[in-house]
Amino acid sequence: MNTRYLFTPESLCNSAVTVTFSLIPSTGPGEERMTENMGPRSRTSTRAPSAIPSSFLVRMAIRISRARWYSFARRVFHYQNGSRSDDIGSNPFNSASWMYMELMGLVFQIVVIAYTLSVSKEEKPVWPMRTWVTGYGIGCVLNLGLLFWRYWLFCLNQIGAELPSNIEESRNLQMMNKSRTFMELFFAIWFVMGNVWVFDARFGTFRKAPKLDVLCISLLAWNAITYSFPFILFLFLCCFVPIISNLLGYNMNAGSINRGASEEQILKLPSWKYKHIIEPDLEQGKLIVDSSTTECCICLAKYKENEEMRQLGCSHNFHMKCVDQWLKIVSCCPLCKKELER
Repeated sequence: MNTRYLFTPESLCNSAVTVTFSLIPSTGPGEERMTENMGPRSRTSTRAPSAIPSSFLVRMAIRISRARWYSFARRVFHYQNGSRSDDIGSNPFNSASWMYMELMGLVFQIVVIAYTLSVSKEEKPVWPMRTWVTGYGIGCVLNLGLLFWRYWLFCLNQIGAELPSNIEESRNLQMMNKSRTFMELFFAIWFVMGNVWVFDARFGTFRKAPKLDVLCISLLAWNAITYSFPFILFLFLCCFVPIISNLLGYNMNAGSINRGASEEQILKLPSWKYKHIIEPDLEQGKLIVDSSTTECCICLAKYKENEEMRQLGCSHNFHMKCVDQWLKIVSCCPLCKKELER
């Protein structure tokens, strides 16, 4: 009987060579005769597999599965294809890191468009490329203002942490969503018009306006990539990642599970001692006690005087001991599931 020992991918990270071997116990004289009479197929079946994945590839797969961009890609995929909850804070595109990336992309496009328009004044394109580029630049400027509006709503006012607390915030959120829908519709129509004008085979636009033509093709290619991003993400996570996981014997999706927060991350969160405060209702002449601020949702116990409290980045409060233990296991809020910034 063959007893096979396999090393796990975790242990392979610290080793230089991947080892897979078999221990075959000593056989008696009768068993030796049986092995001699066995065919070539039976003999080759006892050999170790010849194709052994390299430990370097396994280490690379582990690093990729634990990278921040891979975890973000999985969050985007689950948000786009899963059942979306009413909690708008679960949208990964409303995070501060993603908004910074959008800011860099918009500023880069605006700078390139302004520079190209300034150096291509003498060009005379067949189609109104200058008008298309100008309209695209104006759309980027409007998107820049819309981006600051989103940052003010979701990052500064912390609307994403919980439902809007008043009518004004709810109206601002609705207006912002309508503005985003309008801008997406504008860029979709502008993208189709740019393809019709630029890729018309009847006229040679590159000879008369080379700079504007290259700029238009670059912007159209960038928009094509952004529009096909969900399909590219689907191919990566549903086709490429499972194939690599089967070849290497390491589940990349299991390695991307969010780990607990570090001590440094937990200590950066604000803390204080609890004091029971009752707010009077001036209109009704009564006392209001908010149950969400008097009870810890982790241990389900009411707060007591001078108990140590801790507040997360989403403005939710908990017992310090409860939330510290929680964050060491899962680095996200127990209520809104918003992750800690690393």
